[in-house]
Amino acid sequence: MLNQQQIKNQFESLATLQAIQKQAYQMLVQGLATTGFSMREWEILVYLEQHGQATASELADAFMVTRTLISRNTWRLIQDNLIQSQVNPNDRRIVWLSLTVNGQERVQEGVRQVQANLKNFDQSHNLEKLTKQVEALSQQLARIN
Repeated sequence: MLNQQQIKNQFESLATLQAIQKQAYQMLVQGLATTGFSMREWEILVYLEQHGQATASELADAFMVTRTLISRNTWRLIQDNLIQSQVNPNDRRIVWLSLTVNGQERVQEGVRQVQANLKNFDQSHNLEKLTKQVEALSQQLARIN
């Protein structure tokens, strides 16, 4: 059974990990600012780029959101010719989503743009803060173990 100090250390580690996640998310949002993609759209595009294809249900499970929300997000991407849908000929209930050639190009362009945006922003403070948070987490985890 855990004593109070161990529980306190675990909560501190969790809080630090959440702060790291928040900081990394904010940096990505800043990087995406000029791409025209929402965070969810970007996640869908990158997921499809990494996995080749997926159904709306798979995407919903991967992002822990409803299928309806995924359908709303993918509709715009289909309209913009970034992803395409293809009905499975053996089971018409299954619709596969995949990147179009245009979508593949935009993902690569988006990656370059995000990287450039992150370099252009005043990230030294953010990276320094993130580094300190990771160091604090490492120390907290060492106390737990």
